[in-house]
Formats: sequence, structure tokens, C-alpha cells
Amino acid sequence: MDAGADGARADGVRADGAPGPWYRDGLRFSCHRCGNCCVGQGSVVVVNDREVEALARSRGMTVAAFRAAHTRDSFGDTVLVDRADGSCEWLERGADGKTSCRVHDAKPDQCRSYPFWPRVLRSPESWRAEGAKCRGIAEADGPPIPADEIDRKTGKADALEALDLLLEELDAEVPELGATCWLSGDCCDFPKAGHRLFATRLEAERFARGVDLRGFDASKGLCPAWKGGRCTAREHRPSACRVYFCDPNAAEKVNDLGERTVTRLRWLHERHGLPWDYREWTSHLAELAPPAAPGDPIPDTADSRG
Repeated sequence: MDAGADGARADGVRADGAPGPWYRDGLRFSCHRCGNCCVGQGSVVVVNDREVEALARSRGMTVAAFRAAHTRDSFGDTVLVDRADGSCEWLERGADGKTSCRVHDAKPDQCRSYPFWPRVLRSPESWRAEGAKCRGIAEADGPPIPADEIDRKTGKADALEALDLLLEELDAEVPELGATCWLSGDCCDFPKAGHRLFATRLEAERFARGVDLRGFDASKGLCPAWKGGRCTAREHRPSACRVYFCDPNAAEKVNDLGERTVTRLRWLHERHGLPWDYREWTSHLAELAPPAAPGDPIPDTADSRG
């Protein structure tokens, strides 16, 4: 079997016998905003509840309204609707031919991870085939993206999908606690309640994909999704929020479920090769919060007490 120009064979083994994936020396990619990845009959963008909520928030819509207007069912999956020509309805093309995404900050994981998808990375041939339509591959400039970074890009989507499933299973277990939520919102007022919320980095990154963190001030000790005494991003909550109850009658069961959940989270990180970063929630968010650009609207995170 002949080796390709990138030094790898189609079976993923490098011709020089070196260990690692066929792209172990890295791959060049730089987005040219051609928009070709966002067009094409038959291509779909599958979205989950977390991503729908993020998209709805970005458009100032309720989740129900966004689902009705901008998604459809496809063989049991929820997918974004597209235009008659097969292009994504959120794609915009300027006079210079370059494109942009109208929901860029809330775009789904599938879009964020392109072109580092399993089918594209299957072999040198599949990578080159994708380059026939993607200028970012065919005309890439700059140094190669390291293999470990590619793996992280590829694995993050898988890890987030696994986290979504873990949280879905957790939500199904919570009713079995028999705990009563009094809807006081006090548990989210960390300074008032006198407790500290801990979570993983992956949960924080999941949260940041659906909640605007610009202007977030960790010194306030308040979650940016907490408004008027209520959580406004329930689909994006970390596991610790989902298992916390003020009801003293369920304290033992709540603590047990919390400990088991942390164990499952650690296993998820090990399975996907992610570093274990479990610490205070607000410290994660402070690191993930982007600097606000001049003129940007700043979310009101100063005090969410109702």
C-alpha cells in the first residue's frame, strides 16, 4: 500500500512505522469563511436540548418558539432547518463572498468541531476528499495544528455528548430521592446560603456555550444564570445544582447521589482523556468569561436577588 503525500497510508498507519494516528505530525487548517461546510443538500446539523436552549437564548426566543420555527425532526433526531438550496438558515454571505454565522457564539458542537470529525479524520484520503470542498483545508496556511490539539477538538464533542447523557440519567434519578424543592432560590444565592458550588471544567464549558459570561464578576459570588431568584439556564446547570435540595429529610440520599455523580464524572474524564479539574464553580466561569468589547451589551450579573 502506498503512502500519501502526508506520510500516511489509508489504513491509518504511518509509512515510517512511527506510532500514533496518521496525522501525528499535525494537520493544516485555517478557515477561509467560504461557507462550504454550511451548505449542501442532505447535510443536517443535529442538536440536543442544551444546544437548542443556547440557540434560543442567543435569538431572544423561548425554547418552545425556537423549536417550532427553527428545528425539525429527522429519524428521531432534532435538526436545524435549512433553506431550500440546502444551506443553513443562519449562514450569511457578504458582498466579498465571505460568510458569517448569525448564531456564531451559540453554534452547536457539530459546527464548532468541523473539520475534525471522525469521518473526515478516518484516513489521509478522507481528509483530502474534504479538502476538495473546504478551502480551509485545501488552502490552509500557517503551521500544522498539533495532533494532540486535534484529538482534543475531536474528543470534546464526544465528551460533551457523554456529559449530556450523564446529566439526563441523573435527572431521571433525582425524583427517586423523594426530596421536595421549595423553589425559594436560596440555594443559588451562594453568599446567603453559605455554601460553595463545585463542578468540573467540562461542566463549566458546557454552561458557557449557552450563557453569556461577558462582564461576569466572580467576586460577587453569584451565578450569571440566576435572575430574579430563579435559574434561567436549567438545561446548562452542572450536576451539583441538579442534586442539591434544602429538604433535610433527604440529606443522606442527596449526599449519596452527589458522591456517586462525582465518581461518574471522574470516570467520564478518564474515558475521554480529559484532565480532572474539579473546583469552585465561579472560578471556572471567571476563567471562561471573555473580555467585553467596547459597545457590547453587558448582562446584568451584578446581583440576581429577586
